[in-house]
Amino acid sequence: MKIISIVNNKGGVGKTTSAQSIAAGLSKFANARVLVIDLDAQASLTKSFGITHAGLKKDSGSFITGEYEFDEIVKKVGSIDVLPGSAEMIHREDTIKSAPVFPFNLKIALEKVKDRYDFVIIDCPPALYGNTRLALVSCHQYYVPLQAEFLSYEGLRNFLVYSAEIKKISPNTNLGGVFATRYNPKIRKKISHELISATREQLGEVFMESYIRDNIALSEAQANGTTIFDYAPHSNGAEDYYKLTKEILERINN
Repeated sequence: MKIISIVNNKGGVGKTTSAQSIAAGLSKFANARVLVIDLDAQASLTKSFGITHAGLKKDSGSFITGEYEFDEIVKKVGSIDVLPGSAEMIHREDTIKSAPVFPFNLKIALEKVKDRYDFVIIDCPPALYGNTRLALVSCHQYYVPLQAEFLSYEGLRNFLVYSAEIKKISPNTNLGGVFATRYNPKIRKKISHELISATREQLGEVFMESYIRDNIALSEAQANGTTIFDYAPHSNGAEDYYKLTKEILERINN
């Protein structure tokens, strides 16, 4: 079972969209058994799969704390299993942080299902603490979506410093790659091209060849509680996430 976290300390960069689409791509094109985990109390990933989160008490937080068993919490959406997020997760933060095994709580909990899935995809909150820390310590690789704008670039630099600290307590956690979102090299937007060029030069092979263009079908798919591959399989969004999923598989296999 390979655990992949999608992380960024800045919101609005396509993190949740990427987590959902990569999970769907692995299920559809690699015929993989996939579990997605929503660690954000805003529950955006949960909503994107069409799961009603209002009043939801059995969530990924209650899995981490052991309040409920995995099979009591997990939701099946098509070929993908979902551990949902909810606002209730905020009330469990202190319990999780005060546990003697913190920040390895999630890593230990996932041992219970290691034979059931090929991949676990974790969507994190836009913050550098708490649940993001759990996800980074738990995963084998993490991927960072980078929106082609200045503030996102600055946020990436701060995040990479933080993730280097995580590496000290979790040596098996590795940066899988950084990929651009809301970016199209064919559109003339000087600052976007300059930022992407600077990031590629700084990160080298860590910066991925795949990029995600602006595509309204991605938002529409989430609003309809489904994935881009089911909603608009011939769209730019589906094409871009197919390429990204393929590149991630290549990196994992190598």
